[in-house]
Amino acid sequence: MVESSGDTADAAPFVVSPTESEIYTAVRSWLLAILPAGMRVIQGQQNRQAPPTDPFATMTIIGRERIATNGWSYGTATRDVTEPVQITMQIGLFGPASSNQMQTVTALWRDMQAVDFFDGLGIPLTPLTTSDTRQLGFINGEKQYEDLWTVDLSMQVNLSVSVSQDFATSLPVQTLEVDTTYPPGE
Repeated sequence: MVESSGDTADAAPFVVSPTESEIYTAVRSWLLAILPAGMRVIQGQQNRQAPPTDPFATMTIIGRERIATNGWSYGTATRDVTEPVQITMQIGLFGPASSNQMQTVTALWRDMQAVDFFDGLGIPLTPLTTSDTRQLGFINGEKQYEDLWTVDLSMQVNLSVSVSQDFATSLPVQTLEVDTTYPPGE
């Protein structure tokens, strides 16, 4: 935990867009659109939260990597800095038929269906690649094995931060007669 002196200077002066929450919401919406009806999709690594009953899916961001140089655009009083980042999100599918459902996830992530879906949301997120799918041993609270298939989805997200920027609104111009002000040397 970071201690704060109560100073407003300790607060983050800049907001990153889209937020991590918005990225999770967008990917969750896509998963709900392609997985069977009634399947729950939750964010992984949540403390004090019992897992839902099968079938369900988890999402966990496991990596961020800068993939290009920043870009800039200008507003009336701001400079918007855009950083292209590759975000990797691990998806876990629990329950019967999860291997077939994972096949749907990987096939459509690599397809225009996912690109068009995120484009329709207006979020700067573009699917890139997937890892190979993996079956992991998962033992529930009753010490029974359950089906768990995972895959890592990579996506490009263009993160933006607005920075205050001063601009000149006018320039004072003074004309000088050069030969009079700076006479040529002899």
